[in-house]
Amino acid sequence: MEHNRTDKSHIPAGRLRKFQRMAAGAVLAAGLMLTLSKPARADSIELMAGNNKATMDLKASAPLTDRLGVFIRARPSVDYKGAIDSFALADLAINLKGGLDAVAEVQAFGGTAVPRAGIQHFVSKGAFSLYSLATIGTDKSPYLEMLASLEFSPAIYKALCLIAKAEAVTDTGSGGHVFSRQSPRLGLGLNGWAAGAAADLAEIGNHPKSGDGTFSWNVGGFIAKRF
Repeated sequence: MEHNRTDKSHIPAGRLRKFQRMAAGAVLAAGLMLTLSKPARADSIELMAGNNKATMDLKASAPLTDRLGVFIRARPSVDYKGAIDSFALADLAINLKGGLDAVAEVQAFGGTAVPRAGIQHFVSKGAFSLYSLATIGTDKSPYLEMLASLEFSPAIYKALCLIAKAEAVTDTGSGGHVFSRQSPRLGLGLNGWAAGAAADLAEIGNHPKSGDGTFSWNVGGFIAKRF
């Protein structure tokens, strides 16, 4: 649940070091996964800079056995006033059949760790792929989280391809809508690299609007590398 993750401190001397430590920790964890378990899959790092903030999105996964795999994601960001957001998760997935997995997850944000459980599914055909995940918290105040990530990357000329993708996350609780984020990307890819236009839209509560800060947007560009 990403909207709870903001550290409101604005300490000029320490904000860059804090962001660097989070980024370095995420990269180190991913590097260890890549080193200790081969082959890894779906590993990528993206840097998105927009009108409000810059965000790094790192994903790394590795198989432990034929049916058991681990996935981590770290999504730190910093705005241009120095406020830090931090979010990370770790998934343990057990394959049930084909692209269908049972998932045990821990999300970390706002200084807390929340255990979750759910199910995920992945399907791909040609240049099209779709990943979906649904989890619910096992803590005292559980909420349902649903994520869908759609990508279409057809070849344009030789190794050059179009990158068109969108990720949507929605959290709902007993009081209705809690939080949602939509992240479209459109650009070009070449030899594992991609760059183009990007946006992150976020809504909080049942009646989000820009006037009270419950609706926000970050529009700019991205550069990404897939390993």
